[in-house]
Amino acid sequence: MTHAAGKKSAVIARLPIFKRLLWLWSALLLIGAAVAVWQPYWGISLVWGFSVCLVPALLFAWLTSRVHGAAAIHHSISRFYWAESAKLILTAVLFAVVFTRSVTISVPVLLCAFVTAQMAQLLVAAVSVRQRKNWRRAS
Repeated sequence: MTHAAGKKSAVIARLPIFKRLLWLWSALLLIGAAVAVWQPYWGISLVWGFSVCLVPALLFAWLTSRVHGAAAIHHSISRFYWAESAKLILTAVLFAVVFTRSVTISVPVLLCAFVTAQMAQLLVAAVSVRQRKNWRRAS
């Protein structure tokens, strides 16, 4: 970003990662719901696997999107550590909830859904960062 005088601004633009992860989670939940019509046992496992991965990722994206600018770098770094800790704890809690529920799930399907959501999440983040870099070069 530049000002009228040609000076570079210290404002760091936010990535649209939260909205993109929300769209990804919604799409994967629809896939899980569609599978649940055909095979309820697998559909529930898919929904739980996608959710155990993406709900903590959404929390992380929301917490880190509240960090602004480079002026408070120490605050930004501590915020990232705090958000990552919250993400890991929430992931562990969600796995505990899934495995202690009385609902029958398919563990292989759950874990495949978790890994698939993890890879999709990383792809969404990489695309967001790449688009940000390309946008910055163009301006």
